[in-house]
Amino acid sequence: MTEVAQEQIMCPVCGGPVKVDLKDKVNRCEYCASPVLGPSQSRDCVNHPKILAKEVCHVCGDLVCEDCMQKRVGEYGGKLLTIVNCEKPTCIAESEWAKPLNEEYQKLINMDWADRIDNIILRVTGLGAVIMMIFELIFFLGVMFFQFLTPWSIPPISVRISSSIVIGDIIMIPATILVLSILGNLLSAILLQSALQVYVHDRQLGAGITLLVIIVIEVAYLLFRGLYFGLLTLPNPYFLPIMIAAFLFGTILVFVGSLMAIYVGNKKRVQFKNAREKLHLST
Repeated sequence: MTEVAQEQIMCPVCGGPVKVDLKDKVNRCEYCASPVLGPSQSRDCVNHPKILAKEVCHVCGDLVCEDCMQKRVGEYGGKLLTIVNCEKPTCIAESEWAKPLNEEYQKLINMDWADRIDNIILRVTGLGAVIMMIFELIFFLGVMFFQFLTPWSIPPISVRISSSIVIGDIIMIPATILVLSILGNLLSAILLQSALQVYVHDRQLGAGITLLVIIVIEVAYLLFRGLYFGLLTLPNPYFLPIMIAAFLFGTILVFVGSLMAIYVGNKKRVQFKNAREKLHLST
């Protein structure tokens, strides 16, 4: 006995296949969770049979007209998401995590213009931060290798309070190398975390400034470690140039991305400010 194949329709939002479990009611796309109308479902409002529905309640799936729906906006994944609920108490309660939509305010703060540039900034800063993390790992492994598995070793550093009095030698030990490397990896982790924040509208400006400050600290810290480890005396002709090239590449990406984030983030800040002032809304 052959099984009848379940009917499928295409999701109008993501284009994924939606299995039609209910022909006369709303089905949910398993890929993007969008409501998809059943093939034989009435397109009229559930409360007003002779009025064409405008939206689908995101909670219960009923079709509603403009008089029967509430629009709300909330943050999800760093972006503003608009949802619709009907007037049922349960649906209103389920939607309370989002604020009622001020459509005029939403038009004024529409950020569609920034979607493309936000993606570019995220990729530039994210790639730079990942390169910095890989650099820190290879830098640590390289220093440990040259210090303990080759004849070359990091020279001790003498601390003098005068030309003749020596307080003592600070001898480089594995624990010291490890601590300095952990600090370097911590800076690169902060870079990566800040790079992910440039995609969030209201955090983009702050994330850009943080990236700029951290990359300056990272450069200064690398110069300190390079001198402290005596890498200029390293006999290997390849390690230092390769590491410097990788570091410069990552630094340039993060630096350029941070400047872009500051510029775009400030434009968004001004747009939000102007919208609030125009509608006389409190911050």
